[in-house]
Parts: sequence; C-alpha cells; structure tokens
Amino acid sequence: MKNIFIYPLTYIIYITLFFAVGISLAFVNQAFIYISLTAAFTLIIISIILALKKYYYLSLIIIILSSLFIGYSYTITRYYNIFKNPLNTFDKPIKAYNAKILSYDGVVGFRDRYIAYVDKVYDGTNWYHYAGNIRLYNSSIKPIYINDEITVSSKLNLYKNILTNDDIYDSKTIIKVLSERMLYGVASIYPYNNFVVQKEGFSIINYINAYALKIRNIIKESLGENIDAIPYTIAQGIMIGDKNIIPYHIRKYFIDSGISHILSISGLHISMILSILYLILSFFPINFYKRILISAIITVIIYPPITLFSVSIIRASIMAVCFTISYYFDRNRNSINALFLSALIILLLNPNSIKDISFQFSFLATLGIILYYPIINFYIIKNIKNTNNKVSEIIKSIIIKSISFLSINIFALVIVLPLSIYHFSILNLTSIIANIFAVPLSFIILSSSIITIVSYIIFSPISVYPALTVEFCSSLLIDLAKNFSSISFLKYDIKLNLYQALFITFIIALIGIILRIKINKINSNSKTDNHQIAFKQNNN
Repeated sequence: MKNIFIYPLTYIIYITLFFAVGISLAFVNQAFIYISLTAAFTLIIISIILALKKYYYLSLIIIILSSLFIGYSYTITRYYNIFKNPLNTFDKPIKAYNAKILSYDGVVGFRDRYIAYVDKVYDGTNWYHYAGNIRLYNSSIKPIYINDEITVSSKLNLYKNILTNDDIYDSKTIIKVLSERMLYGVASIYPYNNFVVQKEGFSIINYINAYALKIRNIIKESLGENIDAIPYTIAQGIMIGDKNIIPYHIRKYFIDSGISHILSISGLHISMILSILYLILSFFPINFYKRILISAIITVIIYPPITLFSVSIIRASIMAVCFTISYYFDRNRNSINALFLSALIILLLNPNSIKDISFQFSFLATLGIILYYPIINFYIIKNIKNTNNKVSEIIKSIIIKSISFLSINIFALVIVLPLSIYHFSILNLTSIIANIFAVPLSFIILSSSIITIVSYIIFSPISVYPALTVEFCSSLLIDLAKNFSSISFLKYDIKLNLYQALFITFIIALIGIILRIKINKINSNSKTDNHQIAFKQNNN
C-alpha cells in the first residue's frame, strides 16, 4: 500500500486529482448530491476512526477517496442556483435584473467593465430566479464597487440572442466557451439608466484598485512617451495585460503563430518578474532561499493589483506562493507537491477554473517542466558539467543554459499539445519554434519596460534610452509573429475528443513520473553508497 506514495507521488497529488474528478462529475450531472454528501461524511468518519486505531495509511486512502465526493458536493453547493436555473435558459426579454459585482475587468471602449453575478431577472411583469454571470459595462457617473448588490432597470442581452451570425463567426463555439465560464450575457449601465444600490459592499480591493489604476496610468504614460503606437500596444500588453488597444490583425499574427499567451498576463509573466527581482537581489548579500522568498513576496504584493487582479494572475500568484513555501521551508523542493497544492487551492476558490483553458495550460506546462527537466538534467546536463575536457567553463555554461532553455520550452509545449488540439482542432508545430524566440524577446521587453517606467519617474529624459530597446524588441516580436503565422506546412488539422486528449496527456505525464521514480532510486542508492564508503573510511 505504501508503494502508491513513492516520490514524486504523494498524498496531496491524489487528493487534488480525486477532488478535480469530483468537480468534473458535478458539471456533468448534479442528480447525486445527497448520495455524495452522505458518502463524503461517512468516509471522513471512517477515516478518523482508522486514524485513531493507528491504521494511518488506510485512513489516508479513505480520505483520498472522500475527496472525490467532497469535490462533487462542494461544486454543486457552490453553484446551486446556476445549476438549478441557468440564466441562458431564460426565454423572455430581460428588462431589469438584480446583480452582485464580483470583479473589475478593466476599461474596454472607454467604459469600466465588471463581472457581475445575476440572481433575479424581470421581464416587465414578474421577477424570476435565474442565475449566472454577465459582463457589465458602466457609463454612469455614479460609481459601483466590488461586492455591491444592485438592481438595474435596463436591458440584459443574453449571448444566445445576440451571437447569431454564423457567417461572420462560429457563434455556437463562442457561446459554448462563454457558457463554460458561466458567462451568459452582457449589459450596460448608461448615464440615463436607473440603478439602485441595494447593499453596499465593502472590499479592500476597491481601494487597491483605485491606486492600481493610477499606477497603470503612469505605466501607460511612461511607455507611450517615447514609443511608437504599434510597439507601444505590445509593450503595454506584456506589461499590464491590456490587449484591447492591440490592432486585431496583429493579435491574429500572435494567435496563428501560437504565441498569443505572451500577450495574456499569466504564470509566464509572474516567472519573468520573479527572475528580474531575483537578478537584482543577487547583487546584495542575501542567500539563495531568501532571494527567492523576497522576490516572490514583492511580486505577489505588487503585480496582481497592477493587472487589476486578473484571474489568471491570481492563479499564477497562488502557484508562486506555494512554490516559494516549498523552496524556502522544504529544501528537498518537492515541486510537484507545490503545484498540486496550488491547484487544489485554486479549485477550492473557484471550481469552475477546471474548465478554464488558461488554467489547464498553465498547470500542464508547469507539470511538464517539473517532470521532465530533472530527467534532462540527470542524463545530459549533469554529464556536461562533469566533462573534464578542454572546453572552457564559459562555453560549457552557454551549452547548459541553451539546453535548459530549449528543453523547458519543449516540455511545456509538448504536454499541452493534446488539450490544445482538443480545444482548437489544430496541431500548430510553429508554436514550438516561435516560442524559442518569442519568450526571450518578451523577457527583454518586460525588463526594459520596467527600467523605462522607473527612469521616467526619476528623471523622464533618460527614459528614452530603455524605451528604444522596448520599441525595437516589440517591433521584432511583431515581425516574428507575422512571419511564423504565415507558415502553413507546420500546421495540421487534427481532432481529438476530450477522452483521447486526456489519455495522451496521462501517458506523457506517466512516462515522466516513471523516469522520475527511476532517477530518484538511482540518486538514493548513490547517496547510500557514498555514506557507506565514508563510514568505512572513518572506521579505517
């Protein structure tokens, strides 16, 4: 029984996986909620009894099994009103509605956009209990804040009623994607609209957002002062995630070349900020672990507010915190534990994240790196380090860093490919090559943008010099995306259903786990042999 917990497989991995399966089942069928609650409660009681009788491993197995029923029950309870009467099933015109402001979604078309949860709708005669999330645009002079509960006397348009032109876009696919995010409609509050705040919601995020918007304006001003319009839109997208001003044809270049993730604030940007801070702190007399801790704390405190608490950046911040704790307090650094713990926290905060493509890709890309990079390190990089030929240390270092960078990009992309094919029905091999050039360029753009902003605040005339680097690299990135987007022979129309994609992903991960277990045993035996040799030498 202990064999199921061989490193890197630990109990937190099994709990997260079973919890995720429970969430997935809840989105498919909600009919077994009472059976699930009973099963979860019963299994937890049995687990406690077994633990008291010192059957710890059996108790742990029962807890892992119960996490499936807990995930199922928790998800249905969390979204009970939406499951019962989803907003997209309402078939009458909506003339008024009750909503709670969930989050601020930035400025779009010179209007503040929010994500709001609707729980009641009015058709002109009666109120009905239908629930779901909407995008809400506010043009009113009267402000609204996060957690405010409001009643709005204006039209709410459901996506199923407005996305109907199949000649221009695939409306069914768009509606399906939005529905999976529980986004069912869009509404606007105009200056002449009537809306009443039923309950004011206090949230410290409201105050943080106010200061964050000022910082964002400074960032936009400092970058826009010395950078041409088109490169500026790319730099702003990479720095703060504001893609709304990027021209459509340029965004299309990035999508077709498979590097659109660079323009979307995500874990990649968090890792870049962490790297920049770590590099700065390396000039101070601070040890390795404290540099990581300080870099993570600064990043998690400053960067999410600047991005207006983007959902993807919140997820990435949770992952960064979990990894930092793993590195700082567990010097053995079980990164897989940290990854799955962060996934568990994210799913507890928002079970619907399991259907979010950015979460799926971020999680799998990180998993691919964690599983396979140590294998490359063990079989290739370590051997290069141990070579005693006349190759200089500088050349050796360049080779090692090149192999590391290439392998990280390849492993991250390969493990994501099956789900990417499932979602987009295309195998885009250009993305593997394009990312090799695009990621370093985006790192230079991000770091140069930070230098530009800081120098602009201190003494604006000197900001022109780092701004030139930002402009040059942004233009280069656009040309890169344009050239790779035109390559057609590396793009193949392939279709996979969800089960096929999951099975292939599972096989890729399983191979990595098996190799990691093998390497861990070799390292463990090597350490044992070294200890025995040292012991014999001491005795002699």
